[in-house]
Amino acid sequence: MINLWYEESYWAHAGGRVTGPEKVVRSTIEALTQEGIDFSINEDKYSYNFLLQYQHDLAYKKHECLEHDSCVIGPQFWPFDSYGEFLIDNPQFYKKLIAPSYWVEDVLVSKFNVSSDKVSIWAAPIKAPEIIDNISIDCLIYHKSRPDKNLEKIKTFLTSRGITYTQLNYGGYSQNDFKDALSKVKFCIIIDSTESQGIAIQEMMAAGKPLLVWDVKEWDYMGQEYKVPSTSVPYWSGDCGEKFYNSDELEFTFNKFYDKMDEYDPKKLIDSELSYKVSVEKLLKIFEE
Repeated sequence: MINLWYEESYWAHAGGRVTGPEKVVRSTIEALTQEGIDFSINEDKYSYNFLLQYQHDLAYKKHECLEHDSCVIGPQFWPFDSYGEFLIDNPQFYKKLIAPSYWVEDVLVSKFNVSSDKVSIWAAPIKAPEIIDNISIDCLIYHKSRPDKNLEKIKTFLTSRGITYTQLNYGGYSQNDFKDALSKVKFCIIIDSTESQGIAIQEMMAAGKPLLVWDVKEWDYMGQEYKVPSTSVPYWSGDCGEKFYNSDELEFTFNKFYDKMDEYDPKKLIDSELSYKVSVEKLLKIFEE
């Protein structure tokens, strides 16, 4: 039913570390397999073509040979490079572009004038990491692309409250480190910049760990001209935990979060919006529209 097009060389630079782009591909394959959907890999066998990557010459060359109105492209493309510019300038060559969340869609539509009917929101499927709860620490701090002073603020606060913690820094841990940390902690604190999807954070949710998120409000990575409202957690509900934006909100929000710890159920969001079954259903709907 679906031809998947991608190159493993796209994530080869990671040095053995599992990256977001690799997780998107692997989880898509697992989800299609689980749901009994026929697919091929880098072979023009079925009627639907899903080009998960579009940031190298191989993707462009594959695309050239396919039935264009059967092509769904993304989420791994960058509108600021030559390949992304080609897609934006030539909507006749594909059925849909994939945005992994609402704010990425906003960038494409409001800043690049891509017609909204050429963009679909689809997030890669998420499943819970295989962990065995062996709680010995209170908190996992997840730190990515934020100033060290934010991290130190959290660590100082936790120490003052007698809260024990462990820490993972983006790019500096293995999958085993991640699973080991999740097995040991009651909850997680997220100190992150914007996330187009936030797979690692969603895996924490899938593992049932309540989240306290020091969130952000805007994506301005490419300057003021392209700034849009954004967040560290584009998939979120009150079941997941609590969010705050300024350091002076930390104590109040933490107290609220800690008092309600047993009431949160972040896995509920994953099951309803990002599970293998739901993700595959959404993907097929995009092709069938």
